[in-house]
Amino acid sequence: MKFDFYIYEIKFDFHVHGSGNLTLVHDKKILDDFVISRPGQISGIEIKFQKEDPADLNSYAEIKHVWINGYDLKERFKGIVYKIDQARHPSVELPTIPNNLYFGYEGSMAFSIEHRNDSLSQAAWTIAEKEFSEVKWPLMNNQYREKNFHNVHRDAVYMFTGCSSPNTKTLVDTIDQLKIADLKTPLQHDDRSIIENWINRSDRVKIKNFSMMDNFTTGTGVTQSLSVFLQSADTIFMPEKTYFHNGEYLNDKNVRFMNAFTEVFEEGSSVLFELPSPWYTAESIQQRIEEARKANCKIALDLTWLPVIDCQIEIDLEPVDEVYFSMNKCWPLVSLRPAFRWSKKRINDSQTFDYEVGAYPKIPVNVFLKLTDKFDFDYTYNRYKNDQIKLCQQFGLEPTVILWFAKHKQVTHNFRNHISRHFFLDDFVCVVELLNHKGKYFW
Repeated sequence: MKFDFYIYEIKFDFHVHGSGNLTLVHDKKILDDFVISRPGQISGIEIKFQKEDPADLNSYAEIKHVWINGYDLKERFKGIVYKIDQARHPSVELPTIPNNLYFGYEGSMAFSIEHRNDSLSQAAWTIAEKEFSEVKWPLMNNQYREKNFHNVHRDAVYMFTGCSSPNTKTLVDTIDQLKIADLKTPLQHDDRSIIENWINRSDRVKIKNFSMMDNFTTGTGVTQSLSVFLQSADTIFMPEKTYFHNGEYLNDKNVRFMNAFTEVFEEGSSVLFELPSPWYTAESIQQRIEEARKANCKIALDLTWLPVIDCQIEIDLEPVDEVYFSMNKCWPLVSLRPAFRWSKKRINDSQTFDYEVGAYPKIPVNVFLKLTDKFDFDYTYNRYKNDQIKLCQQFGLEPTVILWFAKHKQVTHNFRNHISRHFFLDDFVCVVELLNHKGKYFW
């Protein structure tokens, strides 16, 4: 019997009647209290049932509960084969039956339990159980849920899949103390240059030729800008692996997808890259951008992961037509999702119209500007870099170019596409939840 999560305790609750007697053997050791604590990766278990008179129908036993990590999973044990002691029951024709959580015949059932007992799985279950939240988002459809095995198990299995920003207390407190009354005004003319200069004061990141972008707008996350770009052409060149929104959005669109790394760019086609990317090197992306420019392509650049890049990078916007930027994967802004778009040509969409007439949401962008007054571009990176190094060493993780993502030998892509056929972030271990709870538990 295999379990895809960490087990710290198995507790059998038996009800025994009459002269019945049950013995629980774990790895050849009799357990009088029927509790298995901290089992190894694979545990051998045998349950033996005896009674004084094999024909006594009033002497029997039942499995009322099998508590695993405090949750009753007895239904999973119904089908385990029960071996009847035919020396005590010679008239019984079948030597084995499903136990069905009931012991009437004398005999025994033997089985093994295998679970994920590596430290990463232990941390996942610890966070899922002890830090459970009734509100979980972003999730598809229902973001409100109760604490039960299904939801705790789901959180544990997917604890390090995907990515969100860390709950940096200093940032959270600063955001929570802001007053809506101070966040209602439109952006001023020089706020664009304030943002650009703020980015370029980074010790890791330099962006050249912002001035070549004649147009600037605000948006709700970069997905708003991405959606417009993705439906703006009949053919889109993209890397095979990008943030999964892109593939999801194109599912029912009559848009031809071409691989931006393996296909020859078609003259004047549309090209989208994430820079940086956890799957591809910055050098290879920038080289393909140069090749796309030679083919007179329309190039869009998604800088979602740029604030948490773990190396030095210089980005030249001269060959680029559109740029999308946010701090939403770096700062705890998921409830607000401020984002910005630069473009060489005016893009005739609702984002541009709303910006030009001042109809865009003011609160998210003003929160962003308030944060830039107090925190520099590298604040979060500098806050977590040393902790990330220590976590990678403790859990046997290999860092990537994105601070939040690491590789692990036991973490591979789920080709059954449980999340989405466009989802590839399960290639990595996202260390954000480990960072959120570092020092509170065993790491």
